[in-house]
Amino acid sequence: MNLTGYWGKHVNIIDIDGEVYQGFVQAVTIPGDSDENCYEIDLVGTKQYPEGPFNLTEHEIKSIEFDSEYNKGN
Repeated sequence: MNLTGYWGKHVNIIDIDGEVYQGFVQAVTIPGDSDENCYEIDLVGTKQYPEGPFNLTEHEIKSIEFDSEYNKGN
């Protein structure tokens, strides 16, 4: 799952355990640069981790979408 299009955007994510995260995609790591050899994103501003970035790999993401509250026109 290519996550590069979400960089710099607010997103809503549901992970494979059903946990919902809302946050800003601060960084996207591509497979060649990832320890897991997959796409990864760093979210900031989530209610679960308000003090810093939270990392998710593409394998942990069940669904991802732009947060229409912040991303008007996407």
